[in-house]
Amino acid sequence: MNQTERQAWLAERKKGLGGTDVAAIMMSGADAADKIGSFEKSLFKIWSEKTGLFESEENDDAVLMRGRVMEKYVFELYELHLGEGCRLWERGLTWHPTRPRIFGTPDAMVEHNGVCFGMDAKTRRFRKGWGKTGTTDVPLDVEVQMRVYMEIFDAPYWDIATLFSLDDFRVYRIERDKELGEQILNIADEWWEKYVVSETPPPPDSTDMCREALGKVFKVNPRVADEPLRVASVAERELYEKILKAREEHKAATVKKNELENQLRSCIGESLGIAGVATWKPSKPRANFDKKRFSQDHPELYKEYVTESPGNRTLRIMEPKNDDSN
Repeated sequence: MNQTERQAWLAERKKGLGGTDVAAIMMSGADAADKIGSFEKSLFKIWSEKTGLFESEENDDAVLMRGRVMEKYVFELYELHLGEGCRLWERGLTWHPTRPRIFGTPDAMVEHNGVCFGMDAKTRRFRKGWGKTGTTDVPLDVEVQMRVYMEIFDAPYWDIATLFSLDDFRVYRIERDKELGEQILNIADEWWEKYVVSETPPPPDSTDMCREALGKVFKVNPRVADEPLRVASVAERELYEKILKAREEHKAATVKKNELENQLRSCIGESLGIAGVATWKPSKPRANFDKKRFSQDHPELYKEYVTESPGNRTLRIMEPKNDDSN
């Protein structure tokens, strides 16, 4: 996919919910134990992109680039896994035949032994949430994504070919459950109507992506920049009190964690670690650029290469005031 095709694909994605979007919607209500191995996505960020308030920034970073390069290798391993007589081909972005806001972009469609189904090629560094090859033990967001694809393409099952590191190749197969698939798509359609069509923001979540999106969607109005801060409502005051309490609990937990970690360092002593518990190894030396010294020694050259980027909105929680009037 070249850059022009990728931009067209990103523009098409704004018109509905893809498999990973639906997975994020389903994951938002899942228990923490069910999210093991799943990726973190922000529903607020998805909403802001679908409504056009926030442009998607799908940059070709090192992780994405590595994934696309390794994907070809995963395809080859998967074809060897299936054996002779299999055929793989691309379908690209495809819309659900009866649900106009649901689409999928599978890695490949597969024909094998007279059966047409699909597969997704994935690369992972960590195995948490993934079971043994040949099982259905995959992270919940991956399972939901595949169930969306099975409903779009009317497939009896879907394979997930996954490469961990460079030599641990596993294949998982998810069987179709039409009733469960319909329930998942019903939830996705309801979410689209409730938030995107009505342009109603979903509740903010705890992700960094949500914080980033909030900062870009809600910019400071120049007309109120010099006005005094307004008085908090009852609900805002309650939220403030909850933040103060959570901050104190976080501080106490951090102090306790640091204490326990230092006790463990003392136990490790001069060794490199304790098997099955922890390692305590020296890091490699890092080369650091002394920006302050360079600006002093070469001020003109420093100015030539300095660029200015827009500032971000910073949330600063005010310290509670002590009332000593009594």
